[in-house]
Amino acid sequence: MTSTYDLISHIPSYMVEVISTHILGDSVDLGKLAEGLSDDKRLGKILDGLTLPQRSLLMDLYELGGQVPWDVIALIFGDELDEVREMLKVLGNKGIVFQGGLSGRDALILLPSLIPLLDTIREEFYASIDAITWAEPCHLDVWGHIALANTMSSGSIRCRSGMEPFKRGWQFLEEKGGFLMDLERIYWELVELGCVQDKKGVVAVQHGACMDLAMEGDARYPTWRFLQSCKPYPGIEYKVFTLLGNKAVSSDFFSRCLLLDLLGRRPDLTDAPEVIATLLDLWIGFGVLQQDPAGKWIRFAGSMFQQLQSGKLDISLQSYGDEVIIQPNMELLVPRDFDPVDLLNIGDVADVVRIDVVSIYRLTRRSVFRAIREGWNAEKLEHFLDRISKHEVPENVLKTVKGWAASLTEAHIIKGTFLVLSGAKHKVPQGLEEVLPGIFKIPEKCDSDVVAFLDKRDVMVRGTDIGETPGGINWGKMITPASVTRYQGKQTRKEGVYPFGMVTPLPYGTRGVVLFEKALQEGKSLIIFYPRQGYGEIQVKKISPVYMYRKGGIPFVEAFCEDTGEGEIFDISKVRALFKTIDAS
Repeated sequence: MTSTYDLISHIPSYMVEVISTHILGDSVDLGKLAEGLSDDKRLGKILDGLTLPQRSLLMDLYELGGQVPWDVIALIFGDELDEVREMLKVLGNKGIVFQGGLSGRDALILLPSLIPLLDTIREEFYASIDAITWAEPCHLDVWGHIALANTMSSGSIRCRSGMEPFKRGWQFLEEKGGFLMDLERIYWELVELGCVQDKKGVVAVQHGACMDLAMEGDARYPTWRFLQSCKPYPGIEYKVFTLLGNKAVSSDFFSRCLLLDLLGRRPDLTDAPEVIATLLDLWIGFGVLQQDPAGKWIRFAGSMFQQLQSGKLDISLQSYGDEVIIQPNMELLVPRDFDPVDLLNIGDVADVVRIDVVSIYRLTRRSVFRAIREGWNAEKLEHFLDRISKHEVPENVLKTVKGWAASLTEAHIIKGTFLVLSGAKHKVPQGLEEVLPGIFKIPEKCDSDVVAFLDKRDVMVRGTDIGETPGGINWGKMITPASVTRYQGKQTRKEGVYPFGMVTPLPYGTRGVVLFEKALQEGKSLIIFYPRQGYGEIQVKKISPVYMYRKGGIPFVEAFCEDTGEGEIFDISKVRALFKTIDAS
């Protein structure tokens, strides 16, 4: 953290006595000035004497990091900028807000010694979580994701490069899963999570990743959605984490801090207030944040803070419905509140007919074949159906499933060379050369075509690696924020730092000349910042105007210089800035 001494060491040496006299009422050196500005008792009195708008402005500067570009200030306050400028001048005269450089458009710098006192004021916006009654938090589940994955397992969805399904693919998904209002969003989230992949132009469901989603989704998915929503605004997730911590925070204060942080990072964002309002609604809807019934306080919901802090999951046992009804026509009626792991397993063994509040699945020869490819057998299928069924499984269903399982033909591929298929030659693609009884030669690079042909004829092929890519779900990185210091000292300009409002750029044209004319008429002195001839450096001169004239259209002032004790002539157009003394206008 930049100290007060570090800050004021950038005050030009020739200005230290002038500024210390103005602020502390006494001419002192740099060390004494730093001590005076750091006096907690003095700073406490200053804060107590400020108006509410002035204190709010100080808190804004504090939340913005203590050093704020002027264009950010202009963006935040807009039409109120003139009032803000006047308040900043008051704060500058008290020695608690500084400016970098002489242009009047340089960064504002908050006095570092003020930070601990503002830390204390900041605590007024916090409360204990236990002291507040909280509204029931929202909850996101992964039912729609599992249902859509099951739908894609039931049919072949062809896609373009980049996983975009063709029109017929979208139509198929909408026909089966029309109840999913956000079908496209869920689809692309499955892509992002690695639950579906492109396999030679076909959308392939990755069972391992989907199983991870089913097992961990209740705990991980809301946090994942929160982090995804923060991606367009890098760093805002850390701000949320550091703002809330494990406490309750005033909702207004929380929104204001996020707005300031966003504008500090993205001054180009003209709709920042709307962005913050939208994000807050999303985070509350995700179940990441929780409010009290009146909406005055906000906090992390449940175990979200611990999860973000440690990266560890707190997976609680959920109560799910088990009211699956298996009908004699081979259809399964599955309620929405069904265990996601078992719902995924249903997608292994049955095809989706319709996704709805009560979804309809159907056992078919093809679905049973798919289940056996995933490692099921007739006994496991029977046990599973018996376990999830509300009533006794119809006898005809069990017999039919057993018959389908027993009727499946198996083949074996010796990679890139031969197909071994005994007793079912009528299912072999035409044109394959039979080199030995039941053994067929496969042309080079035709493995996948042969597998696809046999798959349509209910032949399960062993010995091929045409399947899903190993690996689980891609949740991305959980954030584990390091300690973030709010006050970030930055490199100041070579022109130095000055209490805000004491040094003002000389206005262009006649407005600048008027200031010298007024000083001449009233017999007042001015402190000017003027370039040293031949060096390009800025020097400070305390002058008393004596006479003014123009030469070649350029205004000049003849003045008595109190520093040299001699008369000098100054080109007014070259004066960079004026130092406003107590008696100066």
